[in-house]
Amino acid sequence: MAEVTNVLHGTLAALRESEIDLLADIAQTLVEMSEASQEDQGRLMEMVRDLQEMFFLVVIIGEFNAGKSSFINALIGENLLPTGITPTTEVIEVVRYSETPVRKPIMRDDSLREWGHPNTGAEGVAIVDTPGTGSIFRRHEETAKAFLHRSDMVIFLLSAKRAFAETERIYLEMAKDFGKKVILVVNQIDLLEPAEQSQVRRFIEQQVKNLLGIQPLLFMVSAKEAQQESGPGLGGGIDAVRAHLRGVFAETSPAKQKLLAQLNTAARITDKYHDIIRGKAKLVKADTSRVREVQQELEEQSLGLDAQLTEARAEVDRVFEAMRVRGLNFINVNLSLRKLGRSPSREKLHAEFQDVVIGRAMRDITEASGGYINAVVDQSRVYWRSVIDRLNQLRDLLDQEFGNMDANLYSEQRESLEEAIRIAEAELKSYSSGRLVDEIRQDFQANMSGFTWSALASVGGLVAALLATVGTPGPVIGATAAPLALPALLIAAPLAAVGSMAALHYYRRISRNARQEFNERVDRLVETYHSALDDLTQRERSRLSQYGNQVLTPIFSRLEVLARRYAEQETRFDQYQKRIRTLREGIESA
Repeated sequence: MAEVTNVLHGTLAALRESEIDLLADIAQTLVEMSEASQEDQGRLMEMVRDLQEMFFLVVIIGEFNAGKSSFINALIGENLLPTGITPTTEVIEVVRYSETPVRKPIMRDDSLREWGHPNTGAEGVAIVDTPGTGSIFRRHEETAKAFLHRSDMVIFLLSAKRAFAETERIYLEMAKDFGKKVILVVNQIDLLEPAEQSQVRRFIEQQVKNLLGIQPLLFMVSAKEAQQESGPGLGGGIDAVRAHLRGVFAETSPAKQKLLAQLNTAARITDKYHDIIRGKAKLVKADTSRVREVQQELEEQSLGLDAQLTEARAEVDRVFEAMRVRGLNFINVNLSLRKLGRSPSREKLHAEFQDVVIGRAMRDITEASGGYINAVVDQSRVYWRSVIDRLNQLRDLLDQEFGNMDANLYSEQRESLEEAIRIAEAELKSYSSGRLVDEIRQDFQANMSGFTWSALASVGGLVAALLATVGTPGPVIGATAAPLALPALLIAAPLAAVGSMAALHYYRRISRNARQEFNERVDRLVETYHSALDDLTQRERSRLSQYGNQVLTPIFSRLEVLARRYAEQETRFDQYQKRIRTLREGIESA
């Protein structure tokens, strides 16, 4: 069967085409958003088809056996639709305006059964009978609910014996959310006494006002009595409903009202997704802010390491400078010409050097470097714990907002966050184990031990040389003094041969060389410690940088892409809202 259409001309025809284009554009945008928007996208396309047919749809909603079909028959003044005590309406029954009745229904491909009648209220008006709500057949509920958005006016038919059931409240709320014009009709009042009718009226009006905050018109009717009267729709309160509808259509044409009604529904859908997109944009902005905070912490952590490193290096320099002074003083005091004949034994000299010069420095340098190491480790441990806490908060926020997010977006973001948290926890665990501290301390101890032996070898060689000069008995100081054994003998011979002036000359030369070599060894040790501290700091920077670049940056980049996407969608919906306002002004002034 060819579709029945209500032909428009002039301004309204142009406005209809503009509205169709607008609804189609909004529907296309919803297709690009998420699966959750598919239902509303389908609704918009159904509204487009309704606008092409251009019949004003008065949709009757009510519980099964509330007498919807009987009410429609009474309204049009003819027993056109089938009625019964069981849920008889399984499809959508549409009674379109036609100059002559169409009493043999024709099935449409979309499961609509069409009838025709001249008493629908006005030209271009169709009355729609939906399956009863609260039916035992679930498909009845789904059919009625799926058609509600297509209505231009909703008549809620309530039974006087079961007034305002839960399903009726839900459908009323849906109609309100779609921005539909609503009329309440209480049927079967013939089953009530006059006093009971007043009580039912007050009860329904109060319930609707309290629960939904609306005060629609309410009519009390008896479709049964109306059908028993002679003449179309006489008696039973039906005339009041019919008169109201005629007045509504006389005040504003059904075509104009339909354009406004469907535009209102489109506006509600647009506002709904505009809010959703704003929420997503806000969430992404919050996510981006949190990632930036973590990245900023990375930078602050690195800068904090610089400050601590400078302080630690200065402390190391102070320790070694003090050791340098003590070492040089040790050489000057213990290896002076005045003490050559009274010089202590090699063992005692070594022990004194180890205790006075080296041992104290070892304690000081351990405290200085150990303090820095512990500060770095403690600060890093606190930092990684902070990162984990922040990422967990972000993950919790993501879970809370999942209902407002695309499933794919949620899955990608959560997976990225889980990986970031896992890596951060592994980093934290590496500090908690103490492995890093042990490794660094072992390196420092090895460096200090190497310096001790080399310094002892240098000083020991000088002692051997001086002792050889005055004939102090005993072997040269072990293997560590071997490099200086020959110079010692060479020094001893000239001192004995040329006398005190030559001996003094050679002594000063060797003493100067010893101080210079000691200074050079201290300088190398300082540089070694500086390098060790620098390496530790650089490793920390590398860990922070690697985490930021490999873990956080992809999350940030994805968020930036989403932020741009939501910004574009928000701009589009801003434009749709402007088009809706402009179109509404055009329709109202037409």
